[in-house]
Amino acid sequence: MVAGERIINYNKRLYGPGPIARVPKPGLFGYFARQPPLRGFSICAAQGVAMGFAVSLYYKVFMGDPDTRAIEAYYKENPPR
Repeated sequence: MVAGERIINYNKRLYGPGPIARVPKPGLFGYFARQPPLRGFSICAAQGVAMGFAVSLYYKVFMGDPDTRAIEAYYKENPPR
């Protein structure tokens, strides 16, 4: 048996005495905890990316990117020579 094949828990204070008990909360707050770890993480990450995309789209389309508008207004008032 190679040493890397067997995982040994040396730090009981950090990792606990045994497997971690995943006890989900009831309702919406425990939605990801009731799923397998990789699936829950993947769904959570995908929702985060989707929300980030939606917020950035809102910022660019509806707010008009205020920094870019300020730069364009400056160059309209002060055209380059």
